[in-house]
Amino acid sequence: MAERARDKYEKARSVSHELQKAFDDLSRKVEPEINPGEERQEPDAKSGLELASLGVELALKKKEEIRLERQVIIQERDENLTPPKIAVKRLQDTDRRYLSAGDELWKQQLKKIRFDDPGVVRLLDPRSCLLELYKKCDGVEKTKKRPASFRSDTLTYYAGNNEKSGLVWCHIAGRWLTPEYVKAAHIVPFFLDSDEIGEILFGSRAPSLRRAGNALLLSNTIEKWFDIYHLLIVPVDSTETPITRWKVDIISPNIRNSYYLIGLGDDLGKNLDGRELQFQNNNRPVSRFMYFKFIMALVRIKDIKRQGWQDIWARYYQQRPFPTPGNYLRRSMLLALATHFGTVDMEVGASWITDYGFDSPLMLTDEESTEAARRVHAAAECAMARADRKPELDDGDEDGNENSDSDGDSEEDEDEDDSYRTLRG
Repeated sequence: MAERARDKYEKARSVSHELQKAFDDLSRKVEPEINPGEERQEPDAKSGLELASLGVELALKKKEEIRLERQVIIQERDENLTPPKIAVKRLQDTDRRYLSAGDELWKQQLKKIRFDDPGVVRLLDPRSCLLELYKKCDGVEKTKKRPASFRSDTLTYYAGNNEKSGLVWCHIAGRWLTPEYVKAAHIVPFFLDSDEIGEILFGSRAPSLRRAGNALLLSNTIEKWFDIYHLLIVPVDSTETPITRWKVDIISPNIRNSYYLIGLGDDLGKNLDGRELQFQNNNRPVSRFMYFKFIMALVRIKDIKRQGWQDIWARYYQQRPFPTPGNYLRRSMLLALATHFGTVDMEVGASWITDYGFDSPLMLTDEESTEAARRVHAAAECAMARADRKPELDDGDEDGNENSDSDGDSEEDEDEDDSYRTLRG
């Protein structure tokens, strides 16, 4: 199996190599090197269109090559030819290169449109979302992604402060903990909250991603498990509208015997399975944001081929935990997110689109949907890079080196141990 996959990959790589040579040769003719201080001349429409078209073809072939490379890595991992931890690292590298190829594809598509149909303005700026992501991931610049008041706003929204004890509530643990061990954990990352992506994902009716409804109060370890898709939060009652009751579903075996609180009798991950979240007032997270997190968890475990992902997909195809029709995400974006790294079970994908998606007067082209999905996946890849640089929060998380998006609470992102002090009784 791995050998056949490698043959396909090598053929695709050979084609990419030839296309790259052709593109470089044409680039030197259409966009020749210039001296510093010289102005580059605008290429004529015919030559510019030819170069952009070849650039689109090259970027598409590079994406195909990387998809096939991912299949080789997965096959070699499954056949015990590559250690799992090394396979995870290699998959992360291919993910980053795949997203980079998507960036190049989008730029070439915009050039092709400009030469083919001058004056057309597209919805998405090719660099608007990714520049800050790359600066953050590369350690060049530490950008502030959320308002300074976000934590205090979240605590106020959920009545999460105990004024007498000074402790803070954890929605999943259902306990009061010392403040340094509880995060105002985002649901949808803030770097998606641009004028473009926010509306593309959720429509104009979506509340701001910077408000407290885009957060839960979670202990450090539980927040990490939530961010790297070891657990889901889904409605208790799939018919309830609006949704007021939420519960935990453990979707990774790796955390079942891991501790989320030290020194308590029921602090193993497996004891969170099916647990209902406990709220201190009537305020709840925005259901559309929770659905986004649910979809991204399913997409992510499929992308990395986590053990048992097919069973999770089959279960949620049957159970349909969210009320329908949901109208949570734009239809084109549901499809684009689900198929970004390759094919998906289209019976499942079609059910998401039919039952939970919506259309609006803002219609996206296929290229725009793909580009928006790429930027969402790029956010996940940025979180993976950040997780690689951050020490583990607990010793029991066997899969903890996978991508973590511990966005944290601004200044509270310092390294922490996993000892918790709790208010018992």
